[in-house]
Amino acid sequence: MKGLLKINFLAVCSNVKVFSAFMLMLGIFVVAVISQSLLIGYVLLSIVGFSVIAVTSIKKEFVSKWGKYKLTLPIKRANIVKSYFVSQLIWLIVGTVFAGASISLSWLLHGCPFDNSIDTLSIFALGISVSLFTGAFFFPLFYLVGEEKGEVSLIISLLCGIGISLGIIRTLNLYLTPGFTTVLIGSVILIICSLLMFALSYPLTVNIYKKKEY
Repeated sequence: MKGLLKINFLAVCSNVKVFSAFMLMLGIFVVAVISQSLLIGYVLLSIVGFSVIAVTSIKKEFVSKWGKYKLTLPIKRANIVKSYFVSQLIWLIVGTVFAGASISLSWLLHGCPFDNSIDTLSIFALGISVSLFTGAFFFPLFYLVGEEKGEVSLIISLLCGIGISLGIIRTLNLYLTPGFTTVLIGSVILIICSLLMFALSYPLTVNIYKKKEY
């Protein structure tokens, strides 16, 4: 597993370096100014951006033929799929750390950036849920429609992730009274639903991948 994770890291290393440098510079600007909307955008971009870069590693492997070469090695297809899911979780954590650092510095310099401190939790929950839903849709879809349609699969998956997350929020707002408890419950439901979808996506992806012939 360690070897597979290392390969996945190398596949996205160049893109991650560029994105990290961009997020670092953007983060300095966002922290320096006082703008709630910019801070929200930065948090979502950081969490979702790193996750999206992570899932593109599978596309790069098939373009370079390494993805097919893996099948000749004594590695189970289930482990290959697992490495992609674990890699996305790792980069999701990295994106969350970037976002958390910007929020913390802004809070330290300018005070709480939101009307209520609990709103911070909802922003992070939204970014995490979009990332997990995107991965949950992308991996099985990628193997189902083929690597040549990887970009389309990513766009569809990202739109599905955003749509489902916003749909859950919309539904909760219709039936729950606005307030601290609602924000907390909504954030927990978002994360649980996305984690459940992400977990269920793994066996589905493995099953599709095992039936693929190259």
